[in-house]
Amino acid sequence: MNFKMIFNVLGKMLILLAALLILPTIISLIYKEPTYVTNSFLITIMICFTVSLLLHFLTKDVTERDFYKREGYVIVTLTWVIFSILGALPFYISGEIPHYIDSFFETVSGFTTTGSTILEDIETLNKSLLFWRSFTHFIGGMGVIVFALAILPRSPHTIHIAKAEVPGPYFGKVVSSMKQTAIYLYGIYIALTVLLFIFLMFGGVGFFDSINLAFSTAGTGGFSVRNAGIAYYNSTYVTVVIAIFMLIFSMNLSLLYFIIFKRYFKVLKSEELRWFFGMIGILSVIMFLDIYRSYDTPNHSLLDVFFTVSSVVSTTGFTYNDFNIWPVFSKMIILILMIVGGCTGGTAGGIKIPRLIFFVKNAKLSISKALNPRKIAMVKIDGKVIKDTTPLSNYLLLFGFVYVIILFLITFQINDFEDAISLTVTSISNAGPAFNHYGPMSNFSQIPYFTKIILSISMLLGRLELMPLIVFFSANTWKKRRKKARESQRIINSYNE
Repeated sequence: MNFKMIFNVLGKMLILLAALLILPTIISLIYKEPTYVTNSFLITIMICFTVSLLLHFLTKDVTERDFYKREGYVIVTLTWVIFSILGALPFYISGEIPHYIDSFFETVSGFTTTGSTILEDIETLNKSLLFWRSFTHFIGGMGVIVFALAILPRSPHTIHIAKAEVPGPYFGKVVSSMKQTAIYLYGIYIALTVLLFIFLMFGGVGFFDSINLAFSTAGTGGFSVRNAGIAYYNSTYVTVVIAIFMLIFSMNLSLLYFIIFKRYFKVLKSEELRWFFGMIGILSVIMFLDIYRSYDTPNHSLLDVFFTVSSVVSTTGFTYNDFNIWPVFSKMIILILMIVGGCTGGTAGGIKIPRLIFFVKNAKLSISKALNPRKIAMVKIDGKVIKDTTPLSNYLLLFGFVYVIILFLITFQINDFEDAISLTVTSISNAGPAFNHYGPMSNFSQIPYFTKIILSISMLLGRLELMPLIVFFSANTWKKRRKKARESQRIINSYNE
């Protein structure tokens, strides 16, 4: 294990966190907030800067040799955990969220773009803390490491780090350079966020609310600065704009790159995109019909249903209406949408559309082979044959296994089964709201601290798609292994003797 390289990269990431914390500090000064709020950010910045200097001093003679995939997993895991631990300090030091576990939960929920909150009255928070809360969504949406890759000097080991963080069943570059790919994708990400901000300002939302909503929508996180969520604005225009942008940010942003450079065939041939929008359209209509038949007078419009579907499938979780009172059939669809989530290369959570496509096609192929054992066929996605189906199959099995463990741990303190199931799904899928006592009109403040820690771990597992955290805690990761060069040299020396 190349510990010096790991600590060197972590030192750079802490400098990045310190730089990001300057923005909410400026907000605090602009709004002339109490000194203790401003100081909470300054203290956190100093802690980040001090630890970063210490790590830099300890790794001055770092070498980029002997850097492999396991080092990438360790860096990604430690970065997300450290960002969550230190990112929680402004909430805790300021006293706005008095208990550190609550502060940590809120910060993990922010960086992982889950959007679950322990706050009972959001509007009592100072504006700088509200800004930092929403900004964590924006930072975590495309990935902390990917952002760093876009601004840090080019290095040969970045591909290992990027593969460990980028969500989805496969990793792809839009150009040959990993750094250029990160720059292009983040450029599109920022441009779309600015565009959404302008649309919201045009709708009369207000500057501060617009920028926070833009951050939360871009990261598909769902933190709002209003207790009533999106319903507070009481505007069809705002509802439609946010619903559309939630879906855009749930798409594979690489496809937007191809649109910009007029390579439309890449978009038109995207099987993932057809499944995604087909699923949204069909399920929106089915849910509307289910609600329509369940009440004498339909008390929800098709727009209400469409917004809810967009919010759930994008795992944004914006509060708009109480789907907790909807029929059980519609709630089951919502639960399935939470699990599935959005596309690869977007900011949405869930298991992702390509894995759903693989699951359906592989099941169909298995049935076909059972009826005709001599038939030779393979699973194809976007016209490409999936030669090695083991990683996809293993992920689905691993997801189910981890889900059961999380559910088992949650039921230690959560006695309602519907609560336990929905809390597990919403945390590991980074969706936000749950059902029953923790529905879209409620919060997570009353959940016991042990369960909050479990849910925080579950959110990190979901955002990093299980593997980095599992590899990090695997004993094999920390075992010494011989370097190939040294082993080869030993063989040569032995032969010469």
